[in-house]
Amino acid sequence: MIDFYWLKSFTEIMQLFLSVLFLIYLRVKFDQSSPIIFWLSLFFYIKLGTDLFGILNYTSWISNILTRPVLGAYRVAMGPLELGMITSFILFIRTSTGHEFEPNRKSLLYFIPAMLLLLVNSLLIVLFQSTLLEVFDVVKLIWIGSLSYTLFMVRKKVFKLLIVSMLLWNILWLTEVVLHEQLGLITESTSWIMFVSAELILTIGLSYLLVKIIAQPRLLKFERIQDVLPESLQKNINRLLSKAIYQDKIHKDPELKASILAEQLSVSQTDLTLYLNRVLKKNFNQYITELRIEESIHLLKGSQYSTWSIEQIMLESGFSSKSVFNTAFKGKTQLTPSQFRKKHKETGL
Repeated sequence: MIDFYWLKSFTEIMQLFLSVLFLIYLRVKFDQSSPIIFWLSLFFYIKLGTDLFGILNYTSWISNILTRPVLGAYRVAMGPLELGMITSFILFIRTSTGHEFEPNRKSLLYFIPAMLLLLVNSLLIVLFQSTLLEVFDVVKLIWIGSLSYTLFMVRKKVFKLLIVSMLLWNILWLTEVVLHEQLGLITESTSWIMFVSAELILTIGLSYLLVKIIAQPRLLKFERIQDVLPESLQKNINRLLSKAIYQDKIHKDPELKASILAEQLSVSQTDLTLYLNRVLKKNFNQYITELRIEESIHLLKGSQYSTWSIEQIMLESGFSSKSVFNTAFKGKTQLTPSQFRKKHKETGL
């Protein structure tokens, strides 16, 4: 007989692995200030929690060690976690189709239902000793409704296929729970086949998405409804940015982030990101790194800084990591900072 318990554990491990790969790739490849990257990353961060529950619950040697109260407490949190996944996924899809959902404190309002469900689940367990199966049904219906809604919003094939795989995942899960655990109309073997099939379908959908995004990173390019920023706004951001950079030297702050710079300029982070991406053709990290390299070149050429160490130059320019500084500097000048200083002294160039 097929060990369905082991297969379920295997699919959860695979999905945990995929979630980690997604998060690492998004972190390394994309500008973290981009709303579409933020919401997609949040989706996978929350998903890590559900993947971990699956591993703890369906890996026999782990579930045998854990006490029932531990898994019980985790079960209370599963519904809220899935509502959080639904919320972040919808925000990701809406952002990818041109609507503006900029992550900020107000974004917490979107997650109030998930927070309330945690309280509801706790009360149901304590007051009524509920198995939470009815709550599970409701969450799965919300999944199915939300995914059906987003399916008609997206134009990119890769996102449509992901949504279809998630729809099948939730439909199979809901059908299995209702027919087996609540009505007892199907056998346990049939239940397990549906259970594992649902997870395999989702695993395939996530794998396909990861492969396509690695092959075509532009799939996650943020597109605003407006084709370009208004010219007046471009000029205003350019003026404010010039002052912040060339007068206030804000780029020398090693803790500088897109959100901090946007606040300094009194513009929205979305507008700043669009200006950098569409007008300057750079993301935030590229822009700030180039400014810091220019600053370091100026310091290395200055006779008044000739006694400064390379590390002092690095810190004064806004870098906090020597390896990052050296890599960025060599990428710009084809020389290390030490070689550049030596060449400048010899040639005056």
